[in-house]
Amino acid sequence: MLGQAKRLYELNSLLHPEVKSKRECKIFAVTSGKGGTGKSFIASNMALKMAKSSSRVLLVDLDINLANQNVLFNISSKKNLYNYLTYNQSLEDIIYPYSENLHLIFGESGKIDHPKLNEDKVNMLISDLKAIADNYDVIIFDTASGIENGTLQVLLKSDEIIIVTSPEPTSVMDAYVIFKLLKSYNSEVRKNVIVNKCFNKNEAQEAFENLEKATKHFLKSDIFFLGELSFSEEVVKSIHNQAPLMLSENSPQIAAQIENISSKLRIPTNG
Repeated sequence: MLGQAKRLYELNSLLHPEVKSKRECKIFAVTSGKGGTGKSFIASNMALKMAKSSSRVLLVDLDINLANQNVLFNISSKKNLYNYLTYNQSLEDIIYPYSENLHLIFGESGKIDHPKLNEDKVNMLISDLKAIADNYDVIIFDTASGIENGTLQVLLKSDEIIIVTSPEPTSVMDAYVIFKLLKSYNSEVRKNVIVNKCFNKNEAQEAFENLEKATKHFLKSDIFFLGELSFSEEVVKSIHNQAPLMLSENSPQIAAQIENISSKLRIPTNG
């Protein structure tokens, strides 16, 4: 199976040699060390905020066999990454045009024959994404939680990483482990942090400072604080209702926090 994926990647490279994009398109990987941090909620609403601000965004659900984005957007799509990875269907064929500025690629759920992401498949995916990168300003990966090899390869090949944690010490430690693994690969990718589900700003700042101290002391690496998101019943309701929060006016505080976080990301401006 690995050999077949490698041959497909090599064939794809021959048929579609990598061409430098005329537009600058940045790849952000939104990830977390454990499930339940709100990673997918943040990825979807950040994508919506960027699209509303006139950036052309492609959101890719890379939790390939436990997909969430189709649930959050309440969309049923017959074509997704399973078709791309299993049947060699083109990326263009599985893109869902949610709006003029926001396109989606969904993952799958519950396929017993679903191939796992490995380095060859990630390379092939990145290569194919770069071939269509002129269509977008931003590509956002919503990765699987944890740090399996496929997720690690995605992080290593992204332009910036956004790690979502919560104030819980176990969640902060899981975020640190991701930084430690990236350091072992000598990765210089910019590492950003969002602290979610906070009851106040001080709680978020304390969680980030603890993470930053450990990262600087033991790993000699810098990390950057994007901001916090407050714990909110409106967030829970938006998930239950499968209605993205950024499309409503029910929670202006969370919307403002997402806008603040998005404004700190270095998104290319293309004319």
